[in-house]
Amino acid sequence: MRRLLAALIVATLCVLASPAYAVNQYVTKGNVTKPAACNNFGTIPAGGWLANKSCGYVMGTAIAGTRFDVHTTTPNNFHFGRWRAGDGSNFCAFLVPGALDTSSSVPVAASCSDDTSERLSHRRSFGRDFDAAPHTGNGAIIVRINPAACTGYYNYFVDSTYAAGRLHDPVGFALPSTGGYRYSTNDRDAAMIRVDALGETIWLFVARSCIAAQLPATLNNDND
Repeated sequence: MRRLLAALIVATLCVLASPAYAVNQYVTKGNVTKPAACNNFGTIPAGGWLANKSCGYVMGTAIAGTRFDVHTTTPNNFHFGRWRAGDGSNFCAFLVPGALDTSSSVPVAASCSDDTSERLSHRRSFGRDFDAAPHTGNGAIIVRINPAACTGYYNYFVDSTYAAGRLHDPVGFALPSTGGYRYSTNDRDAAMIRVDALGETIWLFVARSCIAAQLPATLNNDND
């Protein structure tokens, strides 16, 4: 009886020590087709857009060769999960369809919750000072850009608090002379803008200080 009890204890400890694999991680791809479901056309050269929800606000770009943990997939094939950059930055977001190398599946532990997904669906969770009211805008405030002084970056957020971050993943091309302002990060250190470059409309971050003087005194901070 004692031997049986000891064996059961050992077996239980082995189960408890085993990692709880629950989701699959994939390598991300470049030259991703923009989601037609969101009335977007063309390609995203650097990698798939990261957003706060399906057809939502762009929050960055899953650079080709990085990794993404798929927790759930929506009916229109957006994936919710954790994007993991090579520099240690990672956060939960929605990834556009077609941005994953599906042959590269690796099991990993789940790390993005339903609560995070719900919180993320409200735009004030990740940004402020929007160009327009909820569900309108899309880079409605045109700003001038000095390419010699202002660099574009594909990403800013580094964790799922979305409270602060740092500019990372430089775009590698000189910015055009104008862009469309969309929103600022919660710490007001960076701004998301859209520009026409590489033959496509590209969403990227710049230091807010590059364009701050041109922004209206009153911007929209309604939630949705």
